Amino acid sequence: MKILVVYKKSAWELFNSSKDPHVMLFMQESGRDAQFFEHSHQVQKASIETVKSTLIASGAELTMLYRSDLSETVTNDIDLAVTVGGDGTFIETSHFIDAKTPILGVNSDPSRSIGFLSACNGSEFPEFFSQLSNLPKLNISRSQAIINGNKTGPPILNDILFANPNPAATTRYRIGEQLFRNSGFLVATAAGSTAWIFQEGGTPLPLEDKRIQSYHRGNRGSLPAVSNSITLKSLTRKGRLYIDGEHLSFPLSIGQTLELKTGPSLNVIGNLKVKRKKLLTKGPALS
Repeated sequence: MKILVVYKKSAWELFNSSKDPHVMLFMQESGRDAQFFEHSHQVQKASIETVKSTLIASGAELTMLYRSDLSETVTNDIDLAVTVGGDGTFIETSHFIDAKTPILGVNSDPSRSIGFLSACNGSEFPEFFSQLSNLPKLNISRSQAIINGNKTGPPILNDILFANPNPAATTRYRIGEQLFRNSGFLVATAAGSTAWIFQEGGTPLPLEDKRIQSYHRGNRGSLPAVSNSITLKSLTRKGRLYIDGEHLSFPLSIGQTLELKTGPSLNVIGNLKVKRKKLLTKGPALS
């Protein structure tokens, strides 16, 4: 079995290697706050080592990869993708995973991450992996962005935001005959319906639901709406499309058209329906 393990670097690792004088001063003088990051780093490191040693012992053909080094080349010929981190690591990896390849999320530090998309934490991984063939799987719906008729970016697992890159500036766009001037247009998949849009009054959709949910940010009286697809025309001179967070974005300039349609599904290992039901009672965003 060919297995790709994608991991994230801890905040402590990133801060320790930073050349930013403010970050360097924080690490030197913050005491308890800096120690908090170091503790989390040790927990995450232990999770990565547990996953690695378990897979090596299984005889799997293993590739370990830092998430910033992901590419389509390394995910083309694998039997399973395992992510070690939080939902961010899982979502970033999902951009390179096709509909056939199963993906298993491992929450590297449950004390700091909800890890809704994760099936287990580091200490639970050996038992989970030993039961891999019997674990439940779920095909989660994803969306696809199309700009001026051309497929743009990877399949969207969580949500997409069209906005002016300056948060203080107005975003302008047209949907059908209606003009909008606000803080941006947010669209969520079913998986993302319990994340950002949930905080804006959205309703959780079944995880296999192919519909999308949209919200006009900053429009007084606006409520999230559910639809099968959306077509939008940008009236913003230098608009930007943010896919699944801050790390991946594309220009959507004035006059360009954005379509959002159903994309390839994602084969996720773990009983996410049960997990979602439990976490929804706690209130915060789940992914």
